Amino acid sequence: MRSSGSVPALVAAVCILCAACGCLGASPPPASGGITPIDLPEPPAASTLAGALAELDLLSAEGGLNVTGTSVHQVLGTGVDRDGRATSWALGLRDGEEVRWLTFGLAGWKEISLPAPLPAEEVNITGVLSPGDLLSGQEKVLRPVMERLGADTVDLALAEGVYTVTVHSGAGMETLAFRADTGEVIV
Repeated sequence: MRSSGSVPALVAAVCILCAACGCLGASPPPASGGITPIDLPEPPAASTLAGALAELDLLSAEGGLNVTGTSVHQVLGTGVDRDGRATSWALGLRDGEEVRWLTFGLAGWKEISLPAPLPAEEVNITGVLSPGDLLSGQEKVLRPVMERLGADTVDLALAEGVYTVTVHSGAGMETLAFRADTGEVIV
């Protein structure tokens, strides 16, 4: 069977038409060159413990992490500035006999697996000074240590009625302890 010449001509015409249509709709290149800036969102700022706990309450109310019936036994703050804002927070919770650890940082609250024991005593968050109040109230004690070590932030731990504040840098490390309810220095 012989095909007429019209079929190959029709196929060629469709190919040319498709190629031409693809070229007609192209947008012109940017006037300033081929690279355009992309506006990225600012990373979330450091958060106070109260702000992080408010986020946890909201997340729990929305059906996220369920912390109903748990008790806080340890609070950890990393990169805490003099205003009490930390780059991350961690809560050691007791849920019946189970130990749970939650962290708060750039990605919000997450539950992590951490095989670490908890102190026996529950932390009464409303019965202790906030990290910001502690750090501002003890600025005369902390500032010289931070300046000597060249540190802008501290790490802190709250457990069994005591804030443990660790100042560290490449120049060294020093740890101070304070009563969580009054801020009094523990010698």
